[in-house]
Parts: sequence; C-alpha cells; structure tokens
Amino acid sequence: MSTTAEVRQYIFECFRAYAAPPVVEQVMTRFALSRDEATAVLRDLEAAHHISLVPGTARVLMAFPFSALATPFRVTVDDDRYFANCAWDAIAFHAMLGHDIRVDSFCDHCAEPIRIEMEGGRATLVEPAETIVYIARPPTRWWDDITTTCGNTMVFFASPEHRDASGLCQTDEPGASLTPDQIHALSEPIYLTKFDLDYARPAGAEMAAHFESIGLTDPFWSR
Repeated sequence: MSTTAEVRQYIFECFRAYAAPPVVEQVMTRFALSRDEATAVLRDLEAAHHISLVPGTARVLMAFPFSALATPFRVTVDDDRYFANCAWDAIAFHAMLGHDIRVDSFCDHCAEPIRIEMEGGRATLVEPAETIVYIARPPTRWWDDITTTCGNTMVFFASPEHRDASGLCQTDEPGASLTPDQIHALSEPIYLTKFDLDYARPAGAEMAAHFESIGLTDPFWSR
C-alpha cells in the first residue's frame, strides 16, 4: 500500500483521536519523509478530494467530515466532540463511525438552535421537527471551491419557511432540501469506509447511480 494511503488514514485517525489533524512535521516524522515529500503527499491527497489544505500552506483544514476549525456544526460521540465542515458532514459522522451521534447546530437564517440525534441509521430526534438540510450548489460545482461549498452552501434551516426567507435561496438555481434521514442515506457510500487503508472515493457514475437509488432524480443531482 502506498505512503499516500497511509498518510490519508493517519490524518483520519488523528482527527478521530484528537479532534485535530496532524501537522506536516508529524507526517514527516511518522513516515520518514522530507518536508517536500510530506507536502507533496498532502497536496496529492487534496487533489484526490480526500482533504483540503489551508491555501498556501501544508496545513490540513478539512478531512471530510472533520473540520480543523470551529464551525456551527458540532458533533458529539460519547465523550468526544468534533467540528464538522457542514450540515451534511455533521450527519455523515453517523455513517462513518457507525455509532450514535448528536448534532448541535443552528438555523442558517435565524440562529435558532438545532439538535439532531442519529441512532441505528436514522434520526431519532430532530428539533425543531421541520429542520432540513439545504444544499445550494449542485454536485458538479461542489469542488469548484470546496471550502465555500462546505462552509456556506450546505446548511441547516429550522423549517422550509426559514429556507425560503434566506438570502442563500434567492437565486435562479434552486437547491435541494433533504431530511436528516435522506442525508444519512446519501452519505453511506462516501463515508462508510473512510478509515479503511484502501478507501477510495466513489466515482461519479457510482454516485449518480446512488442518487437515483435513493430517489434523488431531480435535475439538480446531475447538472
């Protein structure tokens, strides 16, 4: 197995254990790499959409669903607390860890507190009950700027009314509104095996088939 795969797994293991990524010096030491070699591996992982780096640095910003920075998407797993990159990533912790989770967040429109509990592959608590996950950008545009996509366009709304009142939705291209259960189903092929050494992101055709299999047939999912 390649060093790149081992470094990817190491990043995820550090996030799970410490809620923070390793710094490049730790990668250098762990894998006996020079700074240039370690930086090249991190940039390869970014190019393959496994992580995102702070622009202009070799510092890990995101290893989906983990965020190295504080965000409005906090996830609790037993006594461990993590920050997710977006509303989708917050729920995806359940698919990735296969463990009960609690998500504490806010309505993107009014900052009303939102709480979601996931257990056994479904949401067992959603407060407020009408809470939705809104995805403003279609999949073909997510990687144009993944930091903006995660940070600003995949959010919670306390209700459809709050979604419709938000400036995020005042565009000519409507987004997608999903329930927490739908988001969990959407997450599984991407997040289920994140900690495996041989993990590979699903290819575009595989994801398109998955979208269709769970009823996401709106043109949004293919444009």
